[in-house]
Amino acid sequence: MKRAMKRAAAAILLVLRLFTSVARSGWQISWRILRRPRAMAPGFIEYRFAPMGAAGTTVLACLICLTPGTTAVDVDAVAGRMRLHLLDTGNGAGEAALHEIHTLFESVVRTLFYTEKIDDGTD
Repeated sequence: MKRAMKRAAAAILLVLRLFTSVARSGWQISWRILRRPRAMAPGFIEYRFAPMGAAGTTVLACLICLTPGTTAVDVDAVAGRMRLHLLDTGNGAGEAALHEIHTLFESVVRTLFYTEKIDDGTD
């Protein structure tokens, strides 16, 4: 029962964080495109996370893709890494995006999809 309540709270928190992040990132990316498009430095960056199983990794990748300016292009659930494309990696924007993913999404996804045995997708 306690575990179910914790997961329900995590699901609500995740939805709120997603809406907030989508609105904020949408505004930031729009502003950068309209104000200084040549100052943007699109590129790839690697995001590492503690392996959390196939379902949790998939949800995390989807959340990243739903946030404007970021796309997961390669996901390795077993190794716990994703290759991300960011519309702006310059001036610390890449590191800020990784920090935001970790603090806003990863911990909550881990709470939702926690399993004792990591599901690596192989049976």
